[in-house]
Amino acid sequence: MSDVFTLKFEYKGQPHILEVHIMNQQYKTVFKVMIEEHEIIFEPDEEGYVRAVSSQPMHDHLKQIDIGLLHHVAELIVHHIQG
Repeated sequence: MSDVFTLKFEYKGQPHILEVHIMNQQYKTVFKVMIEEHEIIFEPDEEGYVRAVSSQPMHDHLKQIDIGLLHHVAELIVHHIQG
């Protein structure tokens, strides 16, 4: 598996191209993505999915992120690593 992969998709009529950086941390692999000026880390959870964690509190940003978009990106990451 390479250290970076690209997700290309459309969400609510808007095209998105996101670089996903694969990073190994102590006992897990995480996926770092910049989404709408937010650095988001997707990390594995106990059920085999990934959860989104922001590097900074979400309320510190002027532009809010669509939670549905985070869910969609998480699904695409899971699909990519399983496929």
